[in-house]
Amino acid sequence: MDQIWTELQQAQVFKTFSDIGEPAHFYHANGFPLGVYAPLLVKLKRVFSLNALELRPTWPDAGMPPKRRDWQLYADDLILHIERHCSAPIVGIGHSMGATSTILAANKRPDLFKALILIEPAMVSLPIAWFAKLMPKSLMNLTAPAKNTLKKRDVWETREQYIEYCKMSKLYKRFDDEAFIALAQFGIHQNNEGQFSLTFPKRWEAHNYTQPPNVLSILKQIKLPCVAIRGKPSVFFSEATWQRWQQLMPDTVFLEDKRYGHLLPLEEPSAFFSLINQGLSELNSKRVK
Repeated sequence: MDQIWTELQQAQVFKTFSDIGEPAHFYHANGFPLGVYAPLLVKLKRVFSLNALELRPTWPDAGMPPKRRDWQLYADDLILHIERHCSAPIVGIGHSMGATSTILAANKRPDLFKALILIEPAMVSLPIAWFAKLMPKSLMNLTAPAKNTLKKRDVWETREQYIEYCKMSKLYKRFDDEAFIALAQFGIHQNNEGQFSLTFPKRWEAHNYTQPPNVLSILKQIKLPCVAIRGKPSVFFSEATWQRWQQLMPDTVFLEDKRYGHLLPLEEPSAFFSLINQGLSELNSKRVK
C-alpha cells in the first residue's frame, strides 16, 4: 500500500476540478485517458466538488504492465486516492473499467462512498471470468478485444493524422467535433522523437482485457445507493448482464439511452449528464419515502 501511495505522489496524476458541491470522483475507461472526457467533466464540475484520478497505465513512466491482471489494482489506487485527496464519503462515478474498479473499491471500503453512479461497468459472465482467470495471458492475447488492440496503430506524425485514423473506425462514429477535439488533445502526447503516441498505451489496454471480472455478486453485497446507466447492448455490456443486474438489485435506479453505445459519456455528454441528474433525483425520492 505504501508503495502505491508513493507512486501516486510522484506521478501527480489526479485532477481537482472544483471544490463546490457534493464530493464526487470520476474514474475513466480502459483505453481512454481522463482528458478525453473534458466535455463531460466541464458539466460534472458544475454540480459536484469533482476530483479524478487517472488510471495507472496513463501515469508518466508507467512502464510495462505487471504480471498481475486483475482490476483490484486500480481499485486500490482509487482507495488511497480518496483517503488522501477527497472529502469522503463521496459519490463514486465511473465508466466501463472505471466503473468496475469503483465497484471493487466500494466493496472493499464502503465507508469511503455515499453513492455510486455506474456507467456500463465492464464485466463478463461468471464462466467467462473464470476462463480468463485460468488462461495464460499469452492465450488471452489471441482473443478479442485484446488481439485487435495489440494490432492497432499507436504512433502518428501529427495530431491531424491521428484524428483521421480515428474517424475511419466505427468506434468513433458517434463522436462530434467537440469530442474529436478532446481526443486530439488528450488521446495522444508528443514523445521524445517528436511523434505522437497513445496516452493510454495499447499494451496496457490489451493487458486489461485479458482478465475481465464478473462483479454482479459483488454488487449484490454493496448496500450503497446506486444509479446504473447504459447505452445499447454491446460486447462490453450485454443485455443479459443488464437484466441480471436488475433482478439482483431492484432498489438500484436503472436508466438507459439506446441512441448511443458503450461510449455514451463521450458520444453525448449532455444526454449522459441529464441521466445522472435524473438518477440522483430518483435516489433522493427513494430516500424520502
